Amino acid sequence: MTDRITINDLRNLLEAINFATGQNIKAWTKQEDGTYKANPGTYILDWGSQCCAGVRLSQICNTGGGERDITQRGTKRETYHRMHAFLAGVNLNYT
Repeated sequence: MTDRITINDLRNLLEAINFATGQNIKAWTKQEDGTYKANPGTYILDWGSQCCAGVRLSQICNTGGGERDITQRGTKRETYHRMHAFLAGVNLNYT
C-alpha cells in the first residue's frame, strides 16, 4: 500500500514552489481599508467543485484574483507528482 497524499503535503509543496520562484506565500493581502488584493504571481491550489472534482496548480495573474492553470485537474496524488515535476523544472532554471 502506498502512502496517502494529504492536503498538507500539497500545501507544503506549494509553499516550496512559491519560495523557489520568489513569489508571495499568501495569495491575498488585506489592505488598510479592509479589502483584499490578490498577489499576482503567487501559485495556488485550485480545488474543483462536485461537477469537476480534483485539484490543480494555478497562478494568480492580476490583483483581482484572475488565475491561469499550470497543471490539469487531477487527484491529489497526480497533482502532487505534477507539482514535483514543475518544481524540478523551476530549480533547473534558477541554478
